[in-house]
Order: sequence, then C-alpha cells, then structure tokens
Amino acid sequence: MFCSQAIGESNPAKDIEKTKTSKADLVAALKDGVAYCNKAFDSMTDAKGSQMVKFFNFDIAKLTLFSINTAHTDEHYGNMVTYLRLKGIVPPTSENQPAQPPK
Repeated sequence: MFCSQAIGESNPAKDIEKTKTSKADLVAALKDGVAYCNKAFDSMTDAKGSQMVKFFNFDIAKLTLFSINTAHTDEHYGNMVTYLRLKGIVPPTSENQPAQPPK
C-alpha cells in the first residue's frame, strides 16, 4: 500500500490475504511484495520524493510514505520475533546469542 501510493500506482496486492493461503503462495507473495517495494525505492529521486500526496486525510511527501513503510515493516518484524521466541526459536538477527526459554 505505501510503496504503490508513493509511485502513484494502485495497490497490486489489495486483499491478497483473502486468496493466498498456502505457505508457497504466501512466500511467493512476500517475495513479490519486497521486489515491488525495491522497484519503488529504486525509482525515487529527491525531486519525486518531495512531491506531496494524499495519505488518508493528510498531505505528506512521497518519501514520508517510505518512512512509514519501514516503520510498519519493523512492527511486523517485532511481532515475528515475539512469536519465534515464544516457540523457543532464536530469531536470525540474534542467532549468535543464547536463546532464552519461554517463561
């Protein structure tokens, strides 16, 4: 949603969670989403990034959408880390540290 809006396109994955249910489909969709946002980031320039767009009821710079996208991704990663640790799995970003057993 954030990347497509920043480059002026409609969201290519709208309601994707309603149609993708298998692990293979979800992994493919995730890879497609990352590739799509990479394309959006790569196409951005300083001039384009300072252009204003409507985001809900606010006028914000296109680069701000990328900042929001990054923060949103970090929130999801934080949730995944919590789920992994609850299952006794060490997240990849802290593999070299000993895992703490769930309490």
